Amino acid sequence: MRCGAKTNLFLKVTGKRPDGYHLLQTLFLPLPGVADELTLQDGAPGVRCSSGNVVFPDNLVCRAAQLYAETAGLEPAWDFLLVKNIPIAAGLGGGSSDAAGALRLLNDRYGCFHASELAGLAVKLGADVPFFLDPRPAWASGIGEEFRYLEPLKEMPPVLVVNPAFPVSAKWAYTHLAPETIGSADAGSLERMEKSLYTGDWEGVAREVHNDLGFALYRKFPLLTLLRDHLLAHGALCAEVSGSGSSLFAIGSDQAACHRLAEALRNDFKSESIRVFESCTVNC
Repeated sequence: MRCGAKTNLFLKVTGKRPDGYHLLQTLFLPLPGVADELTLQDGAPGVRCSSGNVVFPDNLVCRAAQLYAETAGLEPAWDFLLVKNIPIAAGLGGGSSDAAGALRLLNDRYGCFHASELAGLAVKLGADVPFFLDPRPAWASGIGEEFRYLEPLKEMPPVLVVNPAFPVSAKWAYTHLAPETIGSADAGSLERMEKSLYTGDWEGVAREVHNDLGFALYRKFPLLTLLRDHLLAHGALCAEVSGSGSSLFAIGSDQAACHRLAEALRNDFKSESIRVFESCTVNC
């Protein structure tokens, strides 16, 4: 199963719950062109997840499978094989997507839960996991688990992603969020963003792109500022941190423009310092 990535075209932190979770107003955009591959096989009793010669004894895939088994009353005997293409701790939702993939694979096999019940399991694993059960462009609120899906878009915006060679934990990003930025989202900005997506006005979309978490990340990691400025100087309509970082996404006027952005990045930055993904919104 392909487990695709995501970015957030808009991310506004609107509050904080007593349990520490932040409340959001965000627009999820699936990036199916950037994806892990997850396979389920029968195995010895228990749950294992491996990637090549590396075994992950307690990653989100294992936790998702254990939760499914416990809730459904099953005795697990499963091996998950994971091919990682989405960078780790990159603001692209890779771990959450893999966890959702495990739930989907198991439910395809056993059919124990309806969609709403599966979503209830997913949110126990992480705020982003429910989105990946049905990855379509969607506004999300609450901690990211309450969705309003957009009508099907005629065309997906052309997006490029660049990931620097370091991770950023979501906990760090939210801990260093400037408190004064917390507040209600601008309803007019949300309406303009959605209208521009429906009409394919990528410049209009780019004008409304926003991420409250970006400010602290740019201060802490100068490379992110360099990459953002490079993308804008070479014609990106916008460039912003993806989710909680460390990746950036850029919107181009078309896929050819994204290709030119990618080539400029590869020419001007060392290959060991960045990883570039093109055709992110294309289902490869």
